[in-house]
Amino acid sequence: MKFSVLALDYDGTIARHGAINQDVLGAIKLSRARGIVVVLVTGRIFKDLLRDAGRLDMFDAIVAENGAVIQFPGARDRVLARPPSPVFLEELSKAKIALEVGHCVVGADASAAPLILKAIRKLELPLSLSFNRSRVMVLPQGISKATGLKEALNTLRLSPHNCLGIGDAENDYVFLDSCEAGVAVEWGSSTLREIADDVIEGEGPSAVAAYIRRIVAHPRLPPNRIDRRRIFLGRSVDDDHELQIAVHGRTILIAGDPRSGKSWITGLFLEQLILQGYCVCVFDPEGDYGPLEALPGVVFFGGDAPPPRLTELAKPLR
Repeated sequence: MKFSVLALDYDGTIARHGAINQDVLGAIKLSRARGIVVVLVTGRIFKDLLRDAGRLDMFDAIVAENGAVIQFPGARDRVLARPPSPVFLEELSKAKIALEVGHCVVGADASAAPLILKAIRKLELPLSLSFNRSRVMVLPQGISKATGLKEALNTLRLSPHNCLGIGDAENDYVFLDSCEAGVAVEWGSSTLREIADDVIEGEGPSAVAAYIRRIVAHPRLPPNRIDRRRIFLGRSVDDDHELQIAVHGRTILIAGDPRSGKSWITGLFLEQLILQGYCVCVFDPEGDYGPLEALPGVVFFGGDAPPPRLTELAKPLR
């Protein structure tokens, strides 16, 4: 799978004590020089991030506040959720909880989570808690690093299927899962390492920099270690177990007698790829796959109409 987007967590992954590692900065510069888009995905409040990082123009996009805020270089912040309720902030203040308040996120020490949850239940607010080591973040329901990254990539006209994400903590779980390849660091969460497709060995951000340089030298996503990207094809007649095939690392030949179901199984395979958001290009001289046009995002040419001109193909291919 082509590798064209690198998504990086901040604290504990590429930064220590608030400062970005110099080796990582060099690896980011190399990545962008090779045409790879680099996105920062962090739980940090944006103003605090600017205070510690100093400058962030080495990134093509920044997803902050655990997915609630997006910024592109030279543009205003895009806020994807409602700000914290003043009533909620007042309730937390009464409980004497030390808070950090951003556009959408409310941060506190993780030990305050029971009191925060009590306030959420009391006020019947649509909020959820996300933990990041010793901190807890309060966000509107449905907001996460994964949703923020998806919105940033949509704006850049890029796909998470070409994205490699690197993270270290609990709030990176759905973020890594949303990327085609999710990479955890050895010094981070043990649970995150278990679900990751790859693990960076070492002791800190310099190991991340070395890993980035290796994959940039050979720009293809690493294979899924746990083979989580799969296509469901049906059930076995003999024992009713599911028949599946992995998306990655497969070259498939479908052969058989006439009318044996070759077009049907090919159509099923293509349908599932399309529904999972993969790009598929089908050359169909027999007209067997016209029904795929009913699926979202599919553009159909041909049939009774004359073949399209090259200029007509350019837009859907892009």
